[in-house]
Amino acid sequence: MKVFGERVKQCLKEQGITQKKLAESLNIQPSTLCEWLNDNNEPPMQSICDIACALDVSTDYLFGLKDS
Repeated sequence: MKVFGERVKQCLKEQGITQKKLAESLNIQPSTLCEWLNDNNEPPMQSICDIACALDVSTDYLFGLKDS
């Protein structure tokens, strides 16, 4: 899921959101989010959907299936 972590990081940068702020909005520890973004662990499907919603992008975009 290497594309996933990179896409989330890109969205965070573009939207000016910190990883800490995203973790807070997802009600998870920042270290958990960091693990997901660095491909050390995979998030559960519900968390993937929550991330997409929080960043206002599709899950297809986060998985690299679409470019917008």
